[in-house]
Formats: sequence, structure tokens, C-alpha cells
Amino acid sequence: MKRIAILGRGAHTLPTYRALLNSLAAHYSITIYSEVAMTPDWLLLEHSYTIKSIPAGKYPRRIRDFLLLLLVLRDHLKNPFALLHAHSTYPTGLVAILLKTIFKIPVVVALDAAEGSAFPEINFGDLLSKRRAKLNQWVINKASFVTALTNFHRDQVYTNLKITNKISVIPRGVDPDKFSSVTTQKESGNITMLSISYLSPVKDPETLVKAFFLVQQSINCSLIHIGRDYMNNSIHQLVKEMGIEHKVFFKGHLTYEEIPEYYKKADLFLLTSVYESQAVVVAEALAAGIPVLGTHVGLMADLSGKCCITVPPGDYKALAENVLALLKDKERMSTLRENGYAWSRQNNLDTCVTALRNIYDSLIVSK
Repeated sequence: MKRIAILGRGAHTLPTYRALLNSLAAHYSITIYSEVAMTPDWLLLEHSYTIKSIPAGKYPRRIRDFLLLLLVLRDHLKNPFALLHAHSTYPTGLVAILLKTIFKIPVVVALDAAEGSAFPEINFGDLLSKRRAKLNQWVINKASFVTALTNFHRDQVYTNLKITNKISVIPRGVDPDKFSSVTTQKESGNITMLSISYLSPVKDPETLVKAFFLVQQSINCSLIHIGRDYMNNSIHQLVKEMGIEHKVFFKGHLTYEEIPEYYKKADLFLLTSVYESQAVVVAEALAAGIPVLGTHVGLMADLSGKCCITVPPGDYKALAENVLALLKDKERMSTLRENGYAWSRQNNLDTCVTALRNIYDSLIVSK
């Protein structure tokens, strides 16, 4: 098997990425390189590839970058890699391009986050730093092949950075069979809304709660939220202040295996992020046949109108109005459900694996 190095911890710790790599490992000898020391619980996650990480210790950022470079360099000199695949631009993309320059190894850079965006009001996005913006631009333009998760994601990078390299869009697909099994019997007369995201300013849970507050004034409904809390219980407090704590249920962090059961219970899926490169949870909701409403970012922006309904970020009034209108329009709800389900089947995990295999093989052959 051809040897491929995947650079970046996130490639292993994200469930959908791990599923992708496990599928790729059937065709290539894959080694994951982590820019931080892997914890025991991360190592226990099911995987069929080799994992290596820099030594444990509190190192300055530049030392960590150098250690990652040495780790990959050492292994390449012992047994050369046919290709390097970097998870985002820094530090993994930087290390990959340096090795490409020295050894002429083809490099795939997979854009995965806010490489081309900045939101100073919430201190989020790579472009808040001019140095990071220049580094991102250099890495992307030097890569052998660049991927983005959505058209929205790609266009942000093209618009805000001087990119001359082509960026291809490959959504991270999910296994539809994990989410499209028999639907659980729903509570009669109650509309269940589901949202999955960690609580943080970039996910804008205030807009979610405010929209739900307006909706619950008109219909019998409940909201389930799944995800870790990085806002010091402030959203829980907001719910209490609004007097809707009996209708909003915070489940906190759940394992990936536990989540499909909640998709089965939901009538609608809501996501109110300020920014998303994709939002894999949207792909999961579509695979589960749930109508999606949210902000015009990531996959929701790409599929707006056909598979989901979107509003500008922060516009909770418009979101509430669209929720109520959709619940009254059964024909449109059915159309969104059918279109979303079809998209999830056409852009599933196997589709993503095939796309990456085609890229890998073409770059290795032309090497």
C-alpha cells in the first residue's frame, strides 16, 4: 500500500473525519501525526491507522511546530511517504509545504475552519491576524491540491485571501444508514426542535434561544440542545430568565453513538451559527430526514431554499417566523425533507472517500 501521512489531531478526534480515515485506511497505509500529545482517551477511539504525536509537555507554539516537522521528517527519511494530507493550514499545512519544498512530495491541504474569515466581535477567525492571513495564503497557493467543505467556505477564502490555486469543494459526508433508521414515536401535539453544537459565541446560542422563545408563544413545542458549554452557564441562565426552562433541555456532551436517537425524536433541526465551514450536523439532520432551518452559513448557505431555510446570522425574529410558516406548510416541509435526504445520499461518506482516493491516486501517479 502507498504510504500517506495525515497531519493534524483533528483528523482523528472528529468522529466524521475518523470514519473517513478508517475507510481510506483500507486502501492506503495511513499514519496520523498530531501537533499535540495524544491523550489516552483519544487513542482509545476506534481507528485502523497508525497514530503518532509529539512528546507530552508544555512547549511554546513554535517548538511544537518544529517537533511536528521533525517527527514527520524522521519517518519520511526511514520510509518515504507518497503523499501528505494536511488538516487545515497551520501548523499542519505549513509543515506539509516545507516538506513538499524539500522532497517534492505532493500535498493536499484540506481547509476545515475559518481560514478565510474574521469576526472581531467574537474574536474568531484566522484573518484577525495579518501574519496568519499571509501564512494561509502561502500554504494554500503552494499546495498540490486544496479542498474546502462547501461553496460558502471556498468563496470566503477566495474573497478574503489572494488565492491563485484552485480550491475544490468536497463536503464531508456521513453514513446515511446511521441516521435514517426507523423514526421513534414522537410525543403527540408537541413539536420537538433539535440543535447540536457546543455553546460558544461562534455558534450564537442566544439567537437560538430567542427564536425559540418567540416560537413557543404560538405553538406547543420543546427544544433539545446537545453540546458542551463554553459560555459559563450563561445560556442556561438566559433560558431561566425567559421562563422557558421547562421547555428547553440541555443534554450537554453526548457520545457520537448516542446522538442518532435524538435525530429520530426531532421534527425540526435548528443551527444559528455566526460562521460554519460546513456543519456536519446539518448533513446528519438531512440524512435523518429532518427539515433544517438556520443561519446562512456553511452547508446551510449552499443548500438554502432547496434543502433548508436560512436567515441572516443573528436574525432570530426571521428565524422564528420561518419556523412557524414551515410548520403550517406541510408540502414545503415534505419537499425540504425529500431534497435533503436525497442530497445526503448523493454526498455521503462513500462519495467523500471516492473523491479523496481519486485525488490521492492522481497526485501519486503524476509525482
